Amino acid sequence: MNMTDVSYKVDTIVNDLFLSLDKSQVESVFRRHEVDDHRERVNLLRKCMKVIHLSNTMDELTIEDEYNDEIEIFVKASWRFLI
Repeated sequence: MNMTDVSYKVDTIVNDLFLSLDKSQVESVFRRHEVDDHRERVNLLRKCMKVIHLSNTMDELTIEDEYNDEIEIFVKASWRFLI
């Protein structure tokens, strides 16, 4: 897959995520696009929410915990008012 294909795939996933309103829809987008890696999922959620930078937290989270936190933030949808 070349860079154009990768960019198109990422844009497609982000657009699909933007239309997702609950956790099951988000999970469905990731399954449909075969995104299994939690780090990649976190990055895609953040890209959709237009998160530019995160400060380090004092607590060390597992990637699964970080993913679950991002899903909670995503489905609350308050970030949509900021973009």
